[in-house]
Amino acid sequence: MLKLVMLYLKKAIPSSLRPAVRRLVTIVLRSSQPYETWKRTDPPNWPLPEFSCRQGIERYEYSLFSQNGEDGILRYLFSEIGFGSKLFLEFGFGLRENNSLRLILKEGFGGVFIDGFDFAVKEFNQAAQSLKINNVRAINAFLTLENIENILNGSGLPKEIDLLSIDVDGNDYWFWKELKCLSPRVVVIEYNASLGPQLSLTVPYDPLFDRHKKNPSGFYCGASLTALEKLGKKKGYYLIGCDSSGINAFFIREDCITRNLSQLLISPQLAYRPHKNRLERGFSLDDQFIKIKDLPYVKV
Repeated sequence: MLKLVMLYLKKAIPSSLRPAVRRLVTIVLRSSQPYETWKRTDPPNWPLPEFSCRQGIERYEYSLFSQNGEDGILRYLFSEIGFGSKLFLEFGFGLRENNSLRLILKEGFGGVFIDGFDFAVKEFNQAAQSLKINNVRAINAFLTLENIENILNGSGLPKEIDLLSIDVDGNDYWFWKELKCLSPRVVVIEYNASLGPQLSLTVPYDPLFDRHKKNPSGFYCGASLTALEKLGKKKGYYLIGCDSSGINAFFIREDCITRNLSQLLISPQLAYRPHKNRLERGFSLDDQFIKIKDLPYVKV
């Protein structure tokens, strides 16, 4: 259904508006479906046989509720380091598509979702209540550096949590940099693959950041993988790899690195994967960078 609707939109909607319209259509279509998707089961054979030739954490990918194989990667990482608090915090989430839902439904995690879109927050809380999931809640808030500490202090989360997931399409670097009241064991954060594997850049902090208002392409947001790897090291985290779609980077806190994981530590240049969706839409890495190279950046 979504593919048919988007095929029509390509003809009827200006290209600059398509990303925002696509998100709205996706939300409407998915919200009309029952919560049967939450009953999905893990694949019986894992790692997936078709990924046996892959290297590093990409070998463990699969998506139950995540967008790009994050479910399988997180399953592997926690199989190595074990569970501690079984608590998560996720900035930016979809009702049925996020990085923490499998951990909630299959591993008994509790925690907090935070998102500025009130519809998704209300729908999630209603769904969780109907399924008697009492240890998870979604908070409707548009995060800024000015309010993040107060919101987190009121969330009830302790300092030690198992997972932090950041996907806000803008101030991702700045939120992780300033987040000092929590100490997650695993961090998943979106990087901007359009900036390539070498540059160490982030967009300047803007409390009202909207990537489509900043640039119609939507390619101007977040930080490069190298910038996030440098920040991770300063905070005591090491890059363990990226998903094959070129979306998320995975970091492990230094004291949680096992012998097996120590063999997977990798440089950002080797871990980097280009943004698969942008390539499939016909934008080469050079095309992507040309569209955003002259916009403001902070070198870090």
